[in-house]
Amino acid sequence: MKKIHTLIALGFMAFSSRSQSVLADFESFGLPANSAYSSTASISFSTTNAFFTHKYDTQFSYWAGGFAYTNKYDSSTAGSGNLYGVKAKYGYNSSATYVVGQDKGIIKLKAPSNSVDGFYMTNTTYAYKSMKNGDMFAKKFGGVSGNDPDYLKVTVKGYLNGTLKTDSSVFYLANFTFTNNAQDYLVGSWQYVNTSNLGQVDSIKFFMYSSDNSGGFMNTPAFFAIDNFSTSQIVGLQENSAFQELMLYPNPFENSIQLKMEGLDNKKMQVMLSDIYGKKIAEWNNAEREFDLSDLSPGIYFFEISEGNNKITKKIIKN
Repeated sequence: MKKIHTLIALGFMAFSSRSQSVLADFESFGLPANSAYSSTASISFSTTNAFFTHKYDTQFSYWAGGFAYTNKYDSSTAGSGNLYGVKAKYGYNSSATYVVGQDKGIIKLKAPSNSVDGFYMTNTTYAYKSMKNGDMFAKKFGGVSGNDPDYLKVTVKGYLNGTLKTDSSVFYLANFTFTNNAQDYLVGSWQYVNTSNLGQVDSIKFFMYSSDNSGGFMNTPAFFAIDNFSTSQIVGLQENSAFQELMLYPNPFENSIQLKMEGLDNKKMQVMLSDIYGKKIAEWNNAEREFDLSDLSPGIYFFEISEGNNKITKKIIKN
């Protein structure tokens, strides 16, 4: 693919600092054993940092959308009768309670000057079993030959004052698009999703996309699970001029990417590269300006650039 050489600004009005992160681990919710949040109305539930929307269809009496918290530990039963179990069986780090969400689910932050740092995500048992084996509605991922380029992904988009923000975070719950079938995977454990690149938001929305569709609808079960939902309050909104000219280019890139950072102190600057799971791949200090990333596989990565109290995370794409 042809390189794009246009300078891409980092889209950051550098915030001077952030308060300590607020973590919602859902463990304070009181639930009977092996149960889930149930409401006969569309009533959201809340944590210390957010409201989780919940939709209930009163006409047909079922959970119609949004989120539900649960402590159902069923990692083996296939089918729609197991809406709340996860392939990982328990919550993140074997915790008791986690949250299951549906396509188009919305989380509204309690403080509008917040950012969402990230959270852990995994497949529900229902979706995992459907993709692994197929069912009466959905295909087996990879097909009979294993060569079908199937995928299930979640795109997280941020909103501020009703306006959709430019950046998004993408996480693949299943990816069978690799040329080498040995690289294909179904997520069966909790993986970290970094959403700090969304910046200041007052809500986020989850959009699910699958390669298996018919009649304009997904055949793959449109469910996912999250745990340890973390936000940070942005306490300074004053622009830092040192970050105004900070740029990464080209983006997307093929082999290397350059950082333009006029006005920054090279001796104090740190750069960290992580993958879509939040795993650190590399770290640089001081005067690095060009980064050789030729060994990386094609995909989405994140650059975290910091100097003192100033920090920005930006999504980059390798072709």
